[in-house]
Amino acid sequence: KPGAKPAAGKAAAPTYESVKPLLVKYTCTTCHLTDKRQVGPAFKAIALRGYSVEKMVQLIQSPKPENWPDFSTPMAPMSHVPKEDLQKIAQWIKSLNTAKPTGGK
Repeated sequence: KPGAKPAAGKAAAPTYESVKPLLVKYTCTTCHLTDKRQVGPAFKAIALRGYSVEKMVQLIQSPKPENWPDFSTPMAPMSHVPKEDLQKIAQWIKSLNTAKPTGGK
């Protein structure tokens, strides 16, 4: 059927429209844009790092400025954000990595 949801199994990544309210609520968009460097790296640049959703959640809660040495403003810890919201944001960021695996590593 048109518009039907995928069958049970692997859930589709959240859409930007579904994540945008969280990005605004938690002030993510103050420092991050989808595909352009701002105060912090673009969400797409973060996605290209290949972090797991769980690792991204950890890094949002407790950022490691040494991971992004070319940015002068360290990210504030976002430990107050509920884990469910962090997971949704991280799943969306991960979905931005459209690079094709090249093998080798």
